[in-house]
Amino acid sequence: MRKFKGFSTVDKQFGNFKLYDIELAKRDLLNELYTRKGERIMSPEFGSIIWDLLFDPMSVETNELIEQDMQRILTKDPRLELRQLSITENVDTQLITVAIILNYVPTATLTELVAIFNRDTALSSQ
Repeated sequence: MRKFKGFSTVDKQFGNFKLYDIELAKRDLLNELYTRKGERIMSPEFGSIIWDLLFDPMSVETNELIEQDMQRILTKDPRLELRQLSITENVDTQLITVAIILNYVPTATLTELVAIFNRDTALSSQ
C-alpha cells in the first residue's frame, strides 16, 4: 500500500506526473538541494548552500559546510535517513558531486541519489 503521493513535472514531457513513496521523497530532496538557500520567498531556510560554495576550493572547511548542510536538509524529512555521504569536486569545471545513500524509513529500503552542481546547470541521477 502506498503511503505518500505527489506529482512532479521535472524531466517529464507528458504522461503520468504522479510520484509515490520513495521516488516522491527523492524528488522532494532534490527540489531542496537544487534551490539556493534563501531563494524561496517566505522560506529563507529552504534550500542548499552548495550553490554558494561552487567557486570555493574544496578544503576541509568547505567539505564540512556541505556535510552540515546535507544533515540539516535531511533531518527535516522523517522519511529519509542518511547512511553515507560522499562529496567530490572537479576543479576544472567548478563542479561538486554529492552522492548519498539513504534509508527510506517506511519500507527500510536503501537507495542512492547523486546530485551534481555546477555553475550553469543542475543535473541528477537516481
